[in-house]
Amino acid sequence: MSHIRYTLSGITNDGQKFRPSDWTERLICMQPEQLKRYNGHLKIRKIDGIKSVVFDEQLEYACAFTYERIHSFAKINHLMISEEIVDNQEEA
Repeated sequence: MSHIRYTLSGITNDGQKFRPSDWTERLICMQPEQLKRYNGHLKIRKIDGIKSVVFDEQLEYACAFTYERIHSFAKINHLMISEEIVDNQEEA
């Protein structure tokens, strides 16, 4: 079975590095009670040296507020967000 994986990159649509450097932590609010709701559907990653937030479509069901917040944040700050279809066996 496959699912959609999104990557919110810390690069703006015009190619600039997004600041502040801790934007991912501020956006996600990594607190223990929230991490339980994310249930592995959300991760902060460094991809090619750029801070990014990687999440899958199931985050919408695990924590709709966070899912919408990420998409809204990307739009407001002109950040690049990509999506790809991933086979569950690829992630194992």
